[in-house]
Amino acid sequence: MKCYTFNNHNEKRDEVMQNIRGYILSVLYLSFVSVPLCAELPNANEVKIPDVPPFNLTYKETSLKCYPSSLIETKIKRKFVEFVCVQRNLANRLVSDTEEILSEEDRGREETKRLRQNMKEQKSIGEIYYVKIPEGDARYPKIASREAKQILEKDRYFGKYIRWLLPARFYISLRPQYADMAGSEDGGHFRNAGSRAGFFYFYEYDNDMGFTFQYEGNVNEESKGRFINLSDQSDSYRRLSYLALDYKKMTLLVGKYWSAYYDIAGWTDYFMAYGAQASGAFNNSGDGSDSGTGRADRMLQVHFSFNDFESTVQYQFGHDTPEGLDAAFSHRMGASLVYEGWKEEGWRAGAAFTYARYDEITAEMRQKGITGDDLAYIAGFSYKKDHFLVNGNLSYTKNHMSDDQGIYFNGVGAELYAKYDMTSQIRTVAGFNWLHPRGEYDGKYEIKKEILSLQYTFGKKTFDDVVYVEFSFPHGSSASGVQANTSIAIGLRYLIDI
Repeated sequence: MKCYTFNNHNEKRDEVMQNIRGYILSVLYLSFVSVPLCAELPNANEVKIPDVPPFNLTYKETSLKCYPSSLIETKIKRKFVEFVCVQRNLANRLVSDTEEILSEEDRGREETKRLRQNMKEQKSIGEIYYVKIPEGDARYPKIASREAKQILEKDRYFGKYIRWLLPARFYISLRPQYADMAGSEDGGHFRNAGSRAGFFYFYEYDNDMGFTFQYEGNVNEESKGRFINLSDQSDSYRRLSYLALDYKKMTLLVGKYWSAYYDIAGWTDYFMAYGAQASGAFNNSGDGSDSGTGRADRMLQVHFSFNDFESTVQYQFGHDTPEGLDAAFSHRMGASLVYEGWKEEGWRAGAAFTYARYDEITAEMRQKGITGDDLAYIAGFSYKKDHFLVNGNLSYTKNHMSDDQGIYFNGVGAELYAKYDMTSQIRTVAGFNWLHPRGEYDGKYEIKKEILSLQYTFGKKTFDDVVYVEFSFPHGSSASGVQANTSIAIGLRYLIDI
């Protein structure tokens, strides 16, 4: 994502002062808007629990305990109390599982692992039932128990199919953003900064085999693309769409998913607006699906663990043609290896590569700087201690990255991401992106920027729900040598689970 613009060096003094005033107004905007916004957003711990007693219930030869969870008022002003019923011997565990826990907003394969683990924990709790009892009857446990059993018996057959489908997760992540690029003619404007929605389903069989299906697409009302479109890749806004089968320490996956290369590149892809430009994961102004470095499409992937290592190998089917080129890939492959033997000390390290072979190198491709097949190599590290985390990577690419004029080059890149959690809700972030062309490239294109960010999480404090302000201080230039401007982004990320 290229979020900076280019401007002439000779700016007038009043324009500079106007930019400074713009930054001050932007910070004030964050201060005045974020606090009431966080106060108004739903918070599970702020829901007022109705003052009615819990009750016991036996249903399908299982002893349940039902707890009041919320008060519901209908349009006819009739009030109901919603109870959540769980196995009596697991009730305390359910309550502890709903406590707020500080966690990362995971990326790539780590996010999938977290979703699967949540599904496993939900299944281990057992079946969960929800019943709505009139407020007057809810005050008397015997009456409430009798009515709850009648409701469950009535919904028994329909509920059977619902329970077969679960555990499943429907989610929407809303990501509005206000971006102000200093010195640009357009000034500040609101935009959609990657809102997405999806469905995640995981089922674990008794033989320890698990089945996963996930579909995720971009949500952008300004786009003419379809949210679900499996046939026309150029008109599809799919982010993820895959089937996976895992057994013990091995996973077999087919579809569109995070690549082996992203197993390493994803360690620094945590900035809110201005990062992930130098690692080579997202090239050619896309999501890295064609070359297999980002969200690889039409892919067969195997991921497995052994001793202190995790490894991924992948192969992409089909003759996909990168946008703007008149040739296609004949085949593409990649692999990654991560060592986690130092995990107790907080360290891990890894490396990955991708190779995409063209059918042929045409004259038009040579004019755009492509002299051979697409290659990308990356190595990275991660260190975490207490509330501090620092991740970094170093990459080398050939015929893979392009400048703002669409000219390809061989490049060396580096990214650094560091964060410190000052409290359970306030996070400071700093880092940089650097990409330098090598070889016979004639342009002056270079990415060189520092990034600073301040983030505040609300809700369940997982940094899936966050308001933030992020600054980019670039020192690079366009292909023609024009320097980039300092930029600021103010935004919100709010996750809705359905």
